[in-house]
Amino acid sequence: MTESRTRVRLKVLAALVVAMFAVLTTRLWFLQVLASPQFDAQAKDNQVRIVPITPLRGEILDRNGDVLVGRRSSVVVTIDRQELPTDQTDAVLFRLSNLLHVPVPQLVSRLNSVQYLPYQPVPVALDVSQQDVFYIREHQSDFPGVGYQLAAVPSYPQGDLAAQILGSIGRMTGAQSKEAALKNWPLTSEVGQTGLEAVYDSELRGELGKREMQVNAAGDVLNPNFGRIPSTAGDNLVTSIDANVQRLAERSLAQGISVAHSTFDQESQKYLQASGGAVVVMDPRTGHVIALASNPTFDPSIWVKGLTNRQYRQLTGTGSNPGPLFDRATQGAYPPGSTFKPFVGGAALRAHVINENSSLDCPGKWEVPGDTSHTVFNNWNPVNVGFIGLASALVQSCDTFFYQLGYKFWQDYVHSGYNVDTGLGGTETMQHELDQMGFGRRTRIDLPAEAPGRLPTAAYKRALVKSDPRVYGKYYQWLPGDNINMSIGQGFVTVTPIQLAVAYSAIANGGKLFAPRIGWKVQTPDGKLVRVIHAPIVGHLPLSRQQINFLRNALTGVVRPGGTAAPAFAGFPLDSIPVAGKTGTADIVGRQPYSWFAAMAPANNPRYVVVALVEQGGHGGTTAAPIVRNVLQGLFGLNTGGVQAGSDSST
Repeated sequence: MTESRTRVRLKVLAALVVAMFAVLTTRLWFLQVLASPQFDAQAKDNQVRIVPITPLRGEILDRNGDVLVGRRSSVVVTIDRQELPTDQTDAVLFRLSNLLHVPVPQLVSRLNSVQYLPYQPVPVALDVSQQDVFYIREHQSDFPGVGYQLAAVPSYPQGDLAAQILGSIGRMTGAQSKEAALKNWPLTSEVGQTGLEAVYDSELRGELGKREMQVNAAGDVLNPNFGRIPSTAGDNLVTSIDANVQRLAERSLAQGISVAHSTFDQESQKYLQASGGAVVVMDPRTGHVIALASNPTFDPSIWVKGLTNRQYRQLTGTGSNPGPLFDRATQGAYPPGSTFKPFVGGAALRAHVINENSSLDCPGKWEVPGDTSHTVFNNWNPVNVGFIGLASALVQSCDTFFYQLGYKFWQDYVHSGYNVDTGLGGTETMQHELDQMGFGRRTRIDLPAEAPGRLPTAAYKRALVKSDPRVYGKYYQWLPGDNINMSIGQGFVTVTPIQLAVAYSAIANGGKLFAPRIGWKVQTPDGKLVRVIHAPIVGHLPLSRQQINFLRNALTGVVRPGGTAAPAFAGFPLDSIPVAGKTGTADIVGRQPYSWFAAMAPANNPRYVVVALVEQGGHGGTTAAPIVRNVLQGLFGLNTGGVQAGSDSST
């Protein structure tokens, strides 16, 4: 019995030994045969490190090929942390600080950046002079681990031209690093942050390359060029901006602001403050922007070396007083004043509130019929000129004519079911028509952070008043006065200069509302066309061709004798280059009037739409109209003798 048990135990033990050898053999076979490619790759990874090769970024050009944003070589001082002796770090950084005039804490911060791989040289100073580089090389023993390399940085051969449009590049943000297109890019990569640099970053930045470095187990570099896949340079962006026209617009705007500073404002009894402004030049046939000027401006090269917090605060300004970084052409929303009247008139024609032959009184002051409060709405011109039609009302900019249109829209609102007591119900025909004309929403221009403007409604006012009754009063309902104020571009309504340019372009081109574009073409660095950028049509004026032509023809009288811009256009060759335009004077409580002028030329077949705004620049004919005239003179090859002050008696 005992012998039998022993024999069984030996058999079990033998089976276990065989099984163990089988498992070991299978495992060895798996490791040596099936998993061999995987471990080969891991072994290679253990000895090879990948260093990304950042491509050369594309340039930004004007429509004629002139460089707006180029790339120049910059000498960058670097520190190789593997070659920098730990016991000499402080001394080396102190010597570098004295030589390069860079504070030691700044050098330490850059050197300790976790965005660089341990075996990557870390850049610590940009735009270092050749003299300083020679000194480092001649005294290498005093600067162990310190070297230099060439880097491409943005250059701005046109100076501060179009600074707000071009934008900037900077270190990739945390949010950008999570984007699918950038997930393989090193965190140290410079990508577009603002302006065109941001909008067209995917085409400007090119394709990443890589360099393989062979290292040992300790991480020491054995072969810095073990393998290489070259990067692909970014494409160039050709814009629709004409550098000469952009320069003309910026110069005209600056001159107009300067003239305004010496113009005395009778209402405030002070000289005009003219704190800033914008000029837009568009091609109404294509929707492309030819110039986009904003004042004050800045030198875009400030981004290259970085800004201090104080410098950045100076550039951004405050909410009530924005600085040069604020693009007044696309981000500034202002009451449009009388430049809004052609569209209110068009809405009235569309809604059959009036027709092209209707006449309304144009008194010096007007009251809502039956208003027991006897609230008086004044015309800018105190003289009663009698009954006039819509065309004359636009030429003379008769406020009281448009007050009556606003009130007629109010009556239609009530008749459609609006309950004044509750502030609910009804159809807001006036707002509906103006919404279809593009107001109250972004134009979708290819620039970031565009303001939408505001097309106020009963719901908007109700929410606004209820948010803070102490500020906005107790009347949350939409009242007749709200319609009346909006009819002359006042009250709650606001527009941006680019928004107004798009709307006037629609009058010029027969009704097409474009999403304006600054980008025009994308080309390879050697000039081959990649794609053409078209401005998409996003809507149409809700007017017939006859009604659009009526408005455009009416606006030709604004610059002729009897029109509000006649003094500003005295001597302009209107017979050969007819101009259609509209002045605007917008009032903001506690500030001097904002000056507007919008024009299209030649009026019979418009090639250009030009819009100018000057904050606290007085009446439309005083400052903005002369600016637009000077721009038009340059566009048509006439003498641009500088901006002259216009009449201060127009709205």
